[in-house]
Amino acid sequence: MKKIIAILACGLTFASAALEENFKKSIKAMADVEVEVEFKKELVSFPSMYFVIGKTKGGDIFPVIVSKEGEYFIGLSNVLKLSNVDTQMMQEALNQAQKEKEARDSKVLKELFSSFKESDFLYLQGEGKNLPTKIVVSDPDCPYCREHLKSINQELKKANIKMIFAPIHEKEAFVKSQLIMNEAAKLKKDDTKGKVALLNKYFKDIALSDKELKTDFSRIAQNTKKIFESGVIKGVPFIYEE
Repeated sequence: MKKIIAILACGLTFASAALEENFKKSIKAMADVEVEVEFKKELVSFPSMYFVIGKTKGGDIFPVIVSKEGEYFIGLSNVLKLSNVDTQMMQEALNQAQKEKEARDSKVLKELFSSFKESDFLYLQGEGKNLPTKIVVSDPDCPYCREHLKSINQELKKANIKMIFAPIHEKEAFVKSQLIMNEAAKLKKDDTKGKVALLNKYFKDIALSDKELKTDFSRIAQNTKKIFESGVIKGVPFIYEE
């Protein structure tokens, strides 16, 4: 069984930002009311669901349960009390729906990643034998990807990592991704230290030369298109763990 760990953090679907923006749009479309998210916290009982306190421009607040993407929600009343039977039913139904979604997503991801060539991945060998492999979808200009990179050495103690780039920022992010792949191709496969150094070199704000900006990044662009067209990966960093 594959385990999917999605850290949707930047751009298209950073969980927090997507939740807030889609929730506000949904409320606007339904009631023509402008709202802000005053508070949000993921529910322990229902995976990928959040308890949210919305706030109108007039200062009124209201509690709701909202999906991670903010596209649908369940309204709550301050005096609403659910029976144990209803509570259990809701939890079981949501858990079952979540399991079915994860199974569908896992199948799509397995087919997606198996469709890429090995040369499309930046392979980082872990520090042990018989380690599992994580596939990381990343973007050099994503601040959350840069934050994730800080823990890469710790992760390599527990797993091998295959990184593939799917930038969601401007042209420079695509160029940086291709430059990393071009330079990594000159290193030995097991030179993990050298590859991590390359990532640290480009996962920051740097000025690219005119020559570098002319780099052909068409392969990165093709991979990015395929990744986001899958419908499962909607943002970066995204981690798929075996």
